Amino acid sequence: MTDISRRGLLKTGGLAGAALLSGGIAGTGFARLAAAQDDPLYAAARKEGALTLYWGSYEQQTMEAIRDAFKAKYPGIEVQLLRQASQTVYTRLRLELQNGVAECDSLGTTNLLHYTELKKIGALAAYDPPDAAMLPAAFKGLDKDTMYHVGAISLTSINYAPGKVGAPPTSWMALLEDQWKGKITTGSPAFSGDVASWVVAIRRKYGDDYLRRFGQQKPKVGQSNVDTVTDILAGERVVGSGAPFSYTLTQKAAGNPIDVSVPTDDAILNLGLTGIPVKAPHPNAARLFTNFLYSKEVSDILSKNYWPTLRTDVAWAEGRSLDQLKWYRNSGDDLAAEVAEGIAKWKELVR
Repeated sequence: MTDISRRGLLKTGGLAGAALLSGGIAGTGFARLAAAQDDPLYAAARKEGALTLYWGSYEQQTMEAIRDAFKAKYPGIEVQLLRQASQTVYTRLRLELQNGVAECDSLGTTNLLHYTELKKIGALAAYDPPDAAMLPAAFKGLDKDTMYHVGAISLTSINYAPGKVGAPPTSWMALLEDQWKGKITTGSPAFSGDVASWVVAIRRKYGDDYLRRFGQQKPKVGQSNVDTVTDILAGERVVGSGAPFSYTLTQKAAGNPIDVSVPTDDAILNLGLTGIPVKAPHPNAARLFTNFLYSKEVSDILSKNYWPTLRTDVAWAEGRSLDQLKWYRNSGDDLAAEVAEGIAKWKELVR
């Protein structure tokens, strides 16, 4: 630093020069910031100066880490994060649309139905993020019109309290055994896209009789599937159904008494999706954030928090991969209709 004049540093340009002067960024961090300075999309986003995220995918800790990494890479953009259940943030966006209010720049939820409905009414903007090329091939190009993309890969499984359960249930069918009556916690498909995906898969595998028998188990029904973790750690229930694989492992790694049982009749893979509202007040910042989701920085955060990564060149935590797990993913052209029907059947048979 002593060989570089202050004037010379300032000539390197605005934030990059200031950051180097302060000693806050060095090495690869400075290289990333310098590269960001040359990005015309970042320049346009900095002029907007703000970004508002409505997200239901990922739990609070992971979303805050992603937000903070974005702010570190792209200084000058203030980020407001609303992290609530998928249906809650979606309902808020729909109410804003009805009232002519535009606050949301980026929507991230776990329910495909949200995006097909928004697309149908012309409420989503097209954007093709270049770094989405790093996604696993199976998750690329979900929408031919590029109005929504993969924002998260989630696995739904069974979680449980090790100290209070001798042998945990090892399959979805095992949850119907008498020993689990009154001991199960679950989210609601009306609020959680991951739970909705689980309901669709269960109906395909076992029919509505499963939901009827599951309802007879008297489960505690919350909203988000994250509620299963809360209930187990609070001692209110000992087994969670339709539970979040990644968040459960994060809590286990933090020393909390909870663990995962991967069902022999398949963990359910669901895709969290993301899209940009057509009336987003900060569209360039929204595009910048969408592309940032496929950066190495974000996949490193996901791996650290036990989530499947969004890049083929970043490994999952503890060497896990989809190849090592038995999983099932709902597919088909009429999936949105199945989600809606599954929610209706749940309300009828479970709660």
